[in-house]
Amino acid sequence: MQKLLEIGKIVRTHGIKGAVKVISYLDGVNFSIFKHIFIGEKLLEGNIEHVMKLNNDAFSIKIDIINSIDEAENYRNKSIYIDRNEYKEFKDKVYLNDLIGKPVLDENHEKIGELIDFDDYGASVILQIKTGIVTYSLPFVEDIITYDEDLDAFLTTKQKFKDLRV
Repeated sequence: MQKLLEIGKIVRTHGIKGAVKVISYLDGVNFSIFKHIFIGEKLLEGNIEHVMKLNNDAFSIKIDIINSIDEAENYRNKSIYIDRNEYKEFKDKVYLNDLIGKPVLDENHEKIGELIDFDDYGASVILQIKTGIVTYSLPFVEDIITYDEDLDAFLTTKQKFKDLRV
């Protein structure tokens, strides 16, 4: 399990004092519970000073290390992470990010490939599964593919994998 959890993405500036608009990746979670965050690939540390909900999945947040609209512009399209150990509600949950690199097995528990990425389109999640040098997309639907915690692997059948992969 990864220590850091990606919780959202800065999409634009929001106001002249350095607030940013963030799209949340967490359903039904208000960003006001978060205090200490990490930003971007360099994992710059910051503290959230103020949160204002904009709509269902968007928030305006003021981060202590961003103090102007010009500074805020530098953080556009940067991901925001939290240390899940700081928040008990996320400490023991398993997310798809945690499962990247896990094997995909067929009905005989033979390895078909491994999960290398996923795309969440809201209505559905598409898994990116690498088999040798080829990567296939497969919808993450219970009738097609599941994650087995005991095996620590994804399970599908050879036939479903062949029929439904793109």
